[in-house]
Amino acid sequence: MGRFSKQMKQALDAVRAMSPEHQDLLVLALMERAGVLPSPPASLSREERAELEAALAAARRGAFASDADVKAMYAKHGL
Repeated sequence: MGRFSKQMKQALDAVRAMSPEHQDLLVLALMERAGVLPSPPASLSREERAELEAALAAARRGAFASDADVKAMYAKHGL
């Protein structure tokens, strides 16, 4: 790794302690700020971000829709 300031080293240590999901969110923000993303990621409203975080938490707990729930949803929408 190259030479970093003391603050950058502290920040990298903090990032290493984060979950991979949080690291990915942080790196997207950093890359956008640095201007190295080909296009910025979509912005989410606070409500959208809360829904996404709740869904990710449910997935980590293994709380997925049952086959019957999925089948009912498809039937409801004519799929």
